[in-house]
Amino acid sequence: MSFFQKNTSLFARLGYFISFVILLLLSLIGVEFFVGNGDGIWFDYDLRLIGFRLVAWAVSFVVLYLLIRNGPPLLQNVLLSLVSVLLVIYGVEVVVGWIHDASQKSTTSSLPQYAGPAYDSSYAFDEFLGRKPIPNHTFWWTKTLKGKPVVQIGMKADSFSRRITPFADSTHPKRDKYALFFGCSFTYGDAVKDNETIPYYFQKENADYQAYNYAFFGYSPRHALARLQHEDLTKQVSQKQGIAIYTYIEDHVNRAIPSAGWIGMYDGYFPDLDESTMKTTGVYRFVHPIKYRFGMMIFKSKVRQHFAMDFPFGYRPKDYELTANLIKASQEEYKKQFKNDNFYVVVYPDLLKKDSPMIGLLKERGLKVLDYRKLFPFPSKQYQLSYDSHPTPEAHRLLMEQLTKDLKKVGGVSGMTN
Repeated sequence: MSFFQKNTSLFARLGYFISFVILLLLSLIGVEFFVGNGDGIWFDYDLRLIGFRLVAWAVSFVVLYLLIRNGPPLLQNVLLSLVSVLLVIYGVEVVVGWIHDASQKSTTSSLPQYAGPAYDSSYAFDEFLGRKPIPNHTFWWTKTLKGKPVVQIGMKADSFSRRITPFADSTHPKRDKYALFFGCSFTYGDAVKDNETIPYYFQKENADYQAYNYAFFGYSPRHALARLQHEDLTKQVSQKQGIAIYTYIEDHVNRAIPSAGWIGMYDGYFPDLDESTMKTTGVYRFVHPIKYRFGMMIFKSKVRQHFAMDFPFGYRPKDYELTANLIKASQEEYKKQFKNDNFYVVVYPDLLKKDSPMIGLLKERGLKVLDYRKLFPFPSKQYQLSYDSHPTPEAHRLLMEQLTKDLKKVGGVSGMTN
């Protein structure tokens, strides 16, 4: 007992705490090894990670205390100011969190509480894309009310993780052209059936084309570029001639940057980009762990959620430039693979971007741009799903009907101009 009485210094107490944490976690890990599967995770809690964090925080607090108490005056003042600022930020976050949670409860209490869809069951990990549709899999897009499905839609993916585009007329004898579609959930067809997507309606309007859907939930220009840089799509497409279409919405700028909101929404699982070479180099959360952690902190902030803020706070000229450069790089990669320049950017109707410079930037880079912003109002009740914020099948149909007309005006893909 005399040993513990003599060793009562701060460092000794820190050592006792660390030893206690290690012994406790070793005991829990030992129990989990015999009663669980031996992976160190018990009831979804990673015991090793918890132990590391406890020790790391304890050491950090002790070091901070010693520096404030015994450090030079300048360092003491800096650290005290920093701690004060952090405490104020934390206090504001807590208070705004209470207000936000209360307002959310009052807003939703009188509305039907729908659950789903469970997007986590729709994708698999990919070393360059971050996430991709599970190959040869049907994802059931389901919304439930009081535990019962109210909307249930099957979304089928093929062996190349492309959403299957069924033929409107399976008896057509010859489809000798391809149409590659890149984009986000608008193109993939969030909340609509396989025969209600953008690629489907294009294929229905153009019987000599076979459409291939390379889009997915939450995709961005980064994903289109990564797919073209790391996959040989000519080996996935049987036709030798055709076109590629990238469907653009203004939110793709968020994803190109990426903004803190988008880092959080996609949990950092999207392609990283070397802007100097325009090469995709892996998955963002693993290449930039510090930026990823910082982005997640902002994303989870109650202040950000309550005031609907993001970081950066608005689109900067360089953000638009980066987005345009990404789409241009995708066009160049497409041209390398398919040996033609039939790459078009379709600008989806979107009332939120009247002053966007994107169309001008794309045209400056020599891209073929089809501006459909005024084709129909979106978002609007007429063209927005009642059970989701995405476009209706009718909106997709109208868009592809207009695209078909524009292609026919110039005699097909070879003569299309921007």
